[in-house]
Amino acid sequence: MKAYITLLSNDKYLDGVLVLQRVLSGLRSKYPLYCLLSQSVDDTLENRLKGNGIQYIRLNRSTVEEQANLSGHFFSHWNYTFDKLQVWGLTQFEKLVFLDSDMLILRNLDSLFDCEPFSAVCAGASVPGRESWTDLNSGLMVIRPNKMIEEGLMKLCRSVIIEFKQAGWSVGDQDVIHRFFPEWKDKSVLHLDEGYNMFADDLTYYIRHLGYSLTSDSSKKTISVVHFIGKFKPWMKLTPRKRFWLLYTWIRNPYYYTAYKLFRSYLSEK
Repeated sequence: MKAYITLLSNDKYLDGVLVLQRVLSGLRSKYPLYCLLSQSVDDTLENRLKGNGIQYIRLNRSTVEEQANLSGHFFSHWNYTFDKLQVWGLTQFEKLVFLDSDMLILRNLDSLFDCEPFSAVCAGASVPGRESWTDLNSGLMVIRPNKMIEEGLMKLCRSVIIEFKQAGWSVGDQDVIHRFFPEWKDKSVLHLDEGYNMFADDLTYYIRHLGYSLTSDSSKKTISVVHFIGKFKPWMKLTPRKRFWLLYTWIRNPYYYTAYKLFRSYLSEK
């Protein structure tokens, strides 16, 4: 069986999961969306997922708690992203396309299931000043589940967390994946086009300077996925401070606002 899968590790991301489902359905994907639920997610959210036709899998272990106990550290921004590493353990699936829940899908992505596992995107690397960026972004990945890989990632978690915390760096699932798959950067066959994981903050640069388009313009390179990285998500309530930030962003990066409005239109669907 093949499927799309996302992770709901915090109830604040439920709206992102609902939009993923609505967009994939609207694009007539032939593969279902499954939602991986962290132990930290309230049981009441399961009914919301069911009501929207989203199948879910409840994790039976908490990666974040295990690693916090082992390392003696507790962390902040990336607390629950470590549960993403358990996707490799879902061997009931033949192949998965993992999607972060803060992504806006613009095109049918079913062709990704024909790509080699562990295909992903070195997202944002073409922006000037990022010439040293060579690793993948874990927001979108083509995965063939494998229990040995899952266990290897889980074991590596502890040493990576301790190392990064001692150096005073933030740490998340992506850092563990980079360490476990160091050869990825040298395997060009696994490098998907940047249009499959385009940071919303970079949209205007890629469209104006690198020939990408948000529309189906055959003369342009296609943006298939917009990724709203960072603390501000398009489903969040607009406080006065966030409205000011959004206005500032609109001025310097107008295509961000275009993607933001499109996301909001899916969010308003009943």
